[in-house]
Amino acid sequence: MTRNYRIVVEYDGSDFFGWQRQKKHKNTVQELLENALTKILRTEIKITGAGRTDAGVHAYNQTANFKTDTEIPDKKKFLYSLNSVLPAAITVKSVEEAELDFHSRFSAREREYIYRITTKDISIGRNYYFKLNYKLDFILIDEFIKIITGYHSFRSLCKNTGDKHGFCCDLKEIKYVDNKRNSQIEFTIRSDRFLHSMVRAVIGCLIDIGRGRLDLKETKEKFLKGEKIKATYLPANALFLNKIYY
Repeated sequence: MTRNYRIVVEYDGSDFFGWQRQKKHKNTVQELLENALTKILRTEIKITGAGRTDAGVHAYNQTANFKTDTEIPDKKKFLYSLNSVLPAAITVKSVEEAELDFHSRFSAREREYIYRITTKDISIGRNYYFKLNYKLDFILIDEFIKIITGYHSFRSLCKNTGDKHGFCCDLKEIKYVDNKRNSQIEFTIRSDRFLHSMVRAVIGCLIDIGRGRLDLKETKEKFLKGEKIKATYLPANALFLNKIYY
């Protein structure tokens, strides 16, 4: 009897070449998970993730699923065994049986990412923040957020060379918290789908507009026309896949 299992995974992406299994690079989250699952279940396992995070990107709650004829009766014991053979940078947080038609990628309605910025020099945790050296005009940032929120082509702000959906995404929300006491800014972005490096380009574009590197009016015109915007692609180390909505 074929069973479909859904897992939620947390990982520190610092030392990985992203989520997706690759021919050139062995150190990917998907490959390490598949190897561990194959060892524990004693049958070859292939998994599907909800999103393909880039090299260096982290995840609090990545969702994946796999099908197997092997039953997992004791899920607590299974998690203990699985996590014992995985590297410390990857933790499977939960496992549950799902409907056979559940697909972690195609069943997902929305995905949510967090990007973290510090405006002061820090030592502890510095590898998980982007250091910003400029003051930002949040009025300009708010204006551009209004422009790009909703259903649009994000051809201007991604690394995709082609897309069967015409680069269109339904950007549900971008919000931020400017915590001056801690000298930290945290952006949260939620959409039905994301293109390659889109989150880092969108947040980078907001930063560029807020610090005056990009002109708001000109950037708006280019975005609406689908012309390339020379926005800063922020580094991956401060980006976290936070949640998948089903």
